[in-house]
Amino acid sequence: MLKKQFFTAAILFSALSVVPTIADDNVTLATASSGGSYYPVGVALATIVTEKLADKGIRLSPITTAGSAENVDLVRGNEAPMAIMMGLYGRDGFTGTGTREGRPAVTNLRSIASLWQNYEQFVIRADKVKSGDLSDLTQLGSQFSVGPRNSGTEGTSRIVLGAVGVDVNHDFLPVNMKYAAAAEAFQNNRLGGLSASGGIPTPSVSQLFVTSGDDMRLLKVTDEQLEKISEASGGLFTRAIIPVGTYQGQTDAVETLKQPNFMAVSADLSDDTVYEITKVMFENLDQLKAAHSAAAAINLETAMDGLPVPLHPGAIRFYEEKGMTVPDALRP
Repeated sequence: MLKKQFFTAAILFSALSVVPTIADDNVTLATASSGGSYYPVGVALATIVTEKLADKGIRLSPITTAGSAENVDLVRGNEAPMAIMMGLYGRDGFTGTGTREGRPAVTNLRSIASLWQNYEQFVIRADKVKSGDLSDLTQLGSQFSVGPRNSGTEGTSRIVLGAVGVDVNHDFLPVNMKYAAAAEAFQNNRLGGLSASGGIPTPSVSQLFVTSGDDMRLLKVTDEQLEKISEASGGLFTRAIIPVGTYQGQTDAVETLKQPNFMAVSADLSDDTVYEITKVMFENLDQLKAAHSAAAAINLETAMDGLPVPLHPGAIRFYEEKGMTVPDALRP
């Protein structure tokens, strides 16, 4: 059985000298903090899998984590052999480049399916808005939450803002807070802004529109800024629009950027277990989509779109049973 107590990746891997054996009867799913979209979708998937596959000895247990960066390490050590993560961290983890530069490549990282797009959202106080785009962060001069420590949001914030000339360590005071805590701190005038990466509507941003709508603004990303960000990320980020009415009181569409999320899995998990989980996930999409509006984007037709790492053989088996062609680039 998997350990029920989880520690930070740094402590965990310094303490372990061998990779733990995966128990296929109780698979741990790493999500993120409760204020984003990973957690509610992960809980819903775990409920579906446990309900449908318990008679086959397969159960899925969700845990909260700091997010994508930590999830890569949890998959690497098989402490959480399944995880939801950003495409950026999956790609960099598998290749040992970019955000994982100087660290070992996570060679056991595989994918199950593409999920939904993460919308990058940058919130600041209304009285700090000058141009209304990311350049306003160069003059913020107060505390700004870049996301939980060791999270995908933190890494993404630093890449995105650095690409457009925002000095994260000098233009504002970066702090690491979970989404819900950051929203509360903003509401209580303890933050000048925050970064939230997730499917829309993102719960913590929804909370801000309700409690602080007159005092906050979502910054836009200009075409010029998007070009610089795309170049810095190897083309991973693309244009996204947050439509009018996504959030309560939002009267203008917001031009931002997005990157894909995907369901990651350890290569060490058995083919049969991954096949069954993949099959159950796609056979119960209505229940999954009811957990969070971001999950509405999950569908079989786009399941292999934008995957940054090879598919697990168990997932390949499912797709081929459905008559789908698996690209050679996605075969391990």
